[in-house]
Amino acid sequence: MYRLTLIVSLIVLISFSGSWAADDSITVVPGNYKIKTTTRSNMNPNPQIDIEDQCVADTSFNPKMALPGENCSASNVKKSGNKLSFDFKCTGDQKTSAMTGKADASATSKTLSLHYKMVGVIQGQEFSVDSTSEGNRTGDCK
Repeated sequence: MYRLTLIVSLIVLISFSGSWAADDSITVVPGNYKIKTTTRSNMNPNPQIDIEDQCVADTSFNPKMALPGENCSASNVKKSGNKLSFDFKCTGDQKTSAMTGKADASATSKTLSLHYKMVGVIQGQEFSVDSTSEGNRTGDCK
């Protein structure tokens, strides 16, 4: 379960850096955000909750920024206003497990939101994860 929680935490930490085609991105207001991530899994009966402050320097968010590894790809990307939804698939390597999932992201002038549902196999055991990250802008980055 620790490895699974680490994977989800890494997704959140790297989610707001990188670049992608403008058609598949949403606008983000840069700044410091207090981000609360709640992760539920079939491998742990108790939800994992993590709260952290993070400086978000990028002005946009795209699916590639949220993929959990280099061996992952996004498809079925849909954009409506400042909301994105997409599917993803990871073939698995030494750092990440093979998995598939769906994600939704949105942003306003004061909030960021990212929601994942994914399934896969870790060490021969099937897992499912439902993770929600909600960020509130607290000011400029320090």
